[in-house]
Parts: sequence; C-alpha cells; structure tokens
Amino acid sequence: MKALSVAKAGAVCGLAAGLVFLGLGARTASAQVLYGSIVGTVTDPTNAAVPKAAVTVTNPATGLSRQVTTDEAGYYSIPNLLQGSYDVSVSASGFKPLTRRGISVLTNAVTRVDLTLEVGAITETITVEASAALLQTTKTDVNVSLESQALVNLPLPAYRSYQMLINLVPGATPARFQNALIDTPGRALTTNINGQERGANNTRLDGAINILVTMPHHTLYIPPVENIQEVNISTNSFDAE
Repeated sequence: MKALSVAKAGAVCGLAAGLVFLGLGARTASAQVLYGSIVGTVTDPTNAAVPKAAVTVTNPATGLSRQVTTDEAGYYSIPNLLQGSYDVSVSASGFKPLTRRGISVLTNAVTRVDLTLEVGAITETITVEASAALLQTTKTDVNVSLESQALVNLPLPAYRSYQMLINLVPGATPARFQNALIDTPGRALTTNINGQERGANNTRLDGAINILVTMPHHTLYIPPVENIQEVNISTNSFDAE
C-alpha cells in the first residue's frame, strides 16, 4: 500500500502507505500529498549561483533516477518522489562533482538540499553523508510526521488503529468511536481538529476517496499499521496542493 489520505476540517494528515487530512477551504489534494520533493540551490565557493548544473537524484533501493538542470538562479526542484532515502549528485563544467547521500524524502514534505561546488577537475568527486533535517523550512504548513517504525512500536488502542495517532496532534480532540462498536463501519474513529466539525472529514487511500458516501465522517477502510510507511498530519497553513 502506498498512500492513504484522510481529510478533516482544519487538519491535513498523511500516511504513506500515506494518510492525509485536508481542511475546509483547502484545494483538492494532488500528487504532492502522496509524494515528497527535493529542492535546493547550487552555488560556487563565493555563494554565486551555478546555472545549468545537472542535478540527479537516485533511490539506491529502487534504482529510480531523475535529473534536472538548475535555472539562472541556480535553483532546482524535483517533485513527486516516493518516500525513501535518496542520493543527490550535481555536476557542472569547471567544478568537482558533488554527491550527498542518505537524503530522506517523506510523504507530503519538501526536503531542501543546497549544494556548494568546489572549483576543480570533473575527475575529482566529493561525497557527503547527509544528516537529518531538524526544521522544515520550505513549506509553511504545520505538520507531524511518523514513519513505519514508530507506527509499529507505538501503543495503539482501539484495535491498533492508525487513527489513534491523531491523539498526538495539537488541537485534536481524542479519537473516538462514532457509533456502537458492533456497527461502526470499519471501526473508524473520529476527531475534531482546531474546533472544526467532523462532517468535513475526507479520507483518501492511494489518492482515491476512502469514505462512506452516506456517512462521509466514516473512513471506509482502515489498513493495518504494519502496511503503512508514514503518517503525515498537517493541521494548519495548508499548501495549495
């Protein structure tokens, strides 16, 4: 399973297998909710932009490779990447090739990788092991992200439902059953985010709507937490996508 998204009034939550909550007034989720991006700027040692540099991202686990060219400001953007670890390489005439390894890409997140090239022959290569980003600086949405290891290890009551993770989000009421245990479809839970009402909830699974038409506040299918790669929950300042 790749991505499950759940839309709630006042919140956006994303699981990769992916879960995403979208608030009222937000535009319909596009592919970016199900994928991540790498963006950045390529500069020289004087901090001047390096245009027309070739930037390549590679996922060693899958062999996926994408290449773009920096613009006149040295900026590049590689969207719609599956969640995982990537290597980012850049080359330009008159500079040593540079590779940053172990760049983590998360669902519904933009990872910024700025690269500074050193003057030298193209036969010389510089390799840098990436460290985890401590702060999201490219997107303005307020979000919480949990990956598969946390999902499996966290205590999840209510039949180990991933929806209990909403309890970790500031502004959310405790997740609760919406009907009696025996007739709650899929044993779906409900919550209110930032004082909004639950009727605006909208759940997506691999980009497809995953709600009961007659009761849109009910999630239709609740996947096992073992099948989920990541949960990303945004509660404010949603991006346009």
